[in-house]
Amino acid sequence: MERIHEPRNVGVMRCLVSLLIVLCAAALAAAGVSASSAPLPLQARVLRASDMQLFPFTARGLVTAHDAASWSRTSGLTVAELRQDGFVAGVREDLRSLRTDSVGISTAAQFATPAGARKAAAQSVVLGTRFAVPGIPGARGFTFYRGSDDSKQFYVAFADGDFAYLVGFARPMDGGLPHTTALLAAATSLYHRVAGRTG
Repeated sequence: MERIHEPRNVGVMRCLVSLLIVLCAAALAAAGVSASSAPLPLQARVLRASDMQLFPFTARGLVTAHDAASWSRTSGLTVAELRQDGFVAGVREDLRSLRTDSVGISTAAQFATPAGARKAAAQSVVLGTRFAVPGIPGARGFTFYRGSDDSKQFYVAFADGDFAYLVGFARPMDGGLPHTTALLAAATSLYHRVAGRTG
């Protein structure tokens, strides 16, 4: 029986198509890695609406500070502590609940070194009841009662690279929302969005 030979140009085309598929797959993978590690500006490192699915808040504006004295009034850390930690800049976002009288806060601060960011995150943790923060390396959760406005405050502090983060909600003591679960979900969503991304 006579063997039918495939035209040479058909074989070449198949090789080219296969090569093109491989190159496209590699390009898409590289684009995904590039997007996830692309630099992220400071103002984009606070909570977004998409981070707060379990308990929605609305942003009330951003305040940015580029000196330790200004950030000290926002963060509660002393000017000396911030300078020692290598403070560079910080941004604060105030939040208000869409459902209750609860309020929230999201801050991000950049430091000269990762060690300075980790130290600042640890310094932001005040005395109170601690709770676990699964899924965020080195994160600390804490809650306490504030008598001045009869509210329960609960926060998560963590550091990643040169940045320190603090997110928190406060609710009246007679109110049941939001729960700690909502805060953990928001903090975890923020962490996955900012982790490993330079400024």
